[in-house]
Amino acid sequence: MSVAHKLSEKARTNDVLISETVDFAGLLLSEAVLHGLKNAGFERPSPIQLKAIPLGRCGLDLIVQAKSGTGKTCVFSVIALESVEVAATSTQVLVLAPTREIAIQIWEVVKSLGSAMPSLRCHTFIGGLPLHEDKKKLQLCHIAIGTPGRIQNLIEAGCLKTDSIRLFVMDEADKLLEESFQEQINWIFSSLPDNKQMLALSATYPEYMAQHLTVYMRNPTFIRLNITDPTLLGIKQYYTGVASHPLPHKVFEAKTAAVVDLLSSVSFHQCLIFSNMQTRAQNLENELTSRGWPTTCIAGSLGQKDRITAMAKLKTYKCRVLISTDLTSRGIDADRVNLVINLDVPKDHETYLHRIGRAGRFGETV
Repeated sequence: MSVAHKLSEKARTNDVLISETVDFAGLLLSEAVLHGLKNAGFERPSPIQLKAIPLGRCGLDLIVQAKSGTGKTCVFSVIALESVEVAATSTQVLVLAPTREIAIQIWEVVKSLGSAMPSLRCHTFIGGLPLHEDKKKLQLCHIAIGTPGRIQNLIEAGCLKTDSIRLFVMDEADKLLEESFQEQINWIFSSLPDNKQMLALSATYPEYMAQHLTVYMRNPTFIRLNITDPTLLGIKQYYTGVASHPLPHKVFEAKTAAVVDLLSSVSFHQCLIFSNMQTRAQNLENELTSRGWPTTCIAGSLGQKDRITAMAKLKTYKCRVLISTDLTSRGIDADRVNLVINLDVPKDHETYLHRIGRAGRFGETV
């Protein structure tokens, strides 16, 4: 399965290109991983892959910051695959993600890059799905990928044995260290062996958060690219004004009209619309559908099967417009999304950067 962005298909911006004449073979990777990278469509390493993969393979604890869509998932996936001994039956790598959707996407990347390792067993463990299925998967699992709540449950139940874990990865680390996850993260961390490698990755790191991460790590190496300009170079940003009104439903009507106008006047392949509220996202779905714009909505209130279906529609191009809460503002890679609309102003600038980073993936100009 191809999970890479084809460099030769279109022009790419400089923030995902390297000047060095080096390919993945130059990073001294195993034949199996090189074969998996080729099968997945990866041609040359991006700047963050070139810098972080060799250091990660040396066993260093890393704090990695790079722009959205520049290949961070590939970084820790390659490091994980190179560290696994598939002859063993124990769980050796634990990857945490803040949402179920990101966990599933990580699993897709790891499975794709590990395609030349037939004995590899990699599974996802997320809420909303039967616990007994997870227990069955853990009978043989080299790489466990999941959300904090479900992973804690499985460790507490004695199903997920942590004594053999040698690599611990926190994807979207700044999100995982927010107050809502802090207790779970601390509990999981305390259950892991002292002698392990740790990787923390995100596109955004508030400065206090980067320092916070060092509490969990041993002399971490910081790899931070483009920290003064975290916006992807290929993204153009615009705004449109909507008249204020004391009645919320009038503001919603005005915003809906503005969205319809944008969808009617801007050429796009696929569009993501972000709302701060689940009810508003679902109401907008109904409004747009009634006006001739078939849309799909994804929100935390939906059942897990519905959430999986919505993401599948986006990634298989069966959905042109996806309305979402911040459930999909991070980590999600849909290569045909080239229009992002913020129905509401997000709560902080980090969320804004993640939202708009759903377009312009891997240096594409939109």
